[in-house]
Amino acid sequence: MKNQQEKEILDQTVIQEEKPEVSFVEKLAAEKKKQKKKRNRRIIYLCLGLLFVYGLYILFKPFEASADYGICRTILELTIPYPHTLYVSELGYTKDAALKLWYTHMDAFGEYRMEPFECKLGYNESGALIIEQIRMHKVSLPQDRIEALNNIMPYFNENPLILVWPTALPDTISDLHLDIEGARRLQLNIVKNR
Repeated sequence: MKNQQEKEILDQTVIQEEKPEVSFVEKLAAEKKKQKKKRNRRIIYLCLGLLFVYGLYILFKPFEASADYGICRTILELTIPYPHTLYVSELGYTKDAALKLWYTHMDAFGEYRMEPFECKLGYNESGALIIEQIRMHKVSLPQDRIEALNNIMPYFNENPLILVWPTALPDTISDLHLDIEGARRLQLNIVKNR
């Protein structure tokens, strides 16, 4: 009985020297497996980081309108007297498929006015893009002026257009007011010595 117990104890215990040694190849395979897991984890983190950065880019990137809007806006800038004061607030389409822009600009008397602008684009016999009709202030431009503007259409193929979607005007009148006089006034803090 004692022999049998000793034999079982010896079978159950493994002496350090009798343990099977891990071969060099198995060590290398285990190390490669660790490195592969680490590399895969880094790739996943990098992809998640890039996805997050792309999401932020999309969040802060302004909306863009169609090329028709860019062409009509450029034509509008060429036809109003002070194009640097132009602010397009709305855009839409009319029943006859013309692009309609509502814009404000400063007129010759220094007052801001809101006016509509309709621009209808089409194609000629050769398939080139042309301006068919332009209406400003509910009045159509003469055909000779439209033909002169059609001469600049190849320019749009060569140069980029302004395609940023227009933002709406503020709701309150106080937000619309521009303090031009505040910028003109010169304020001096003169201290008189007595």
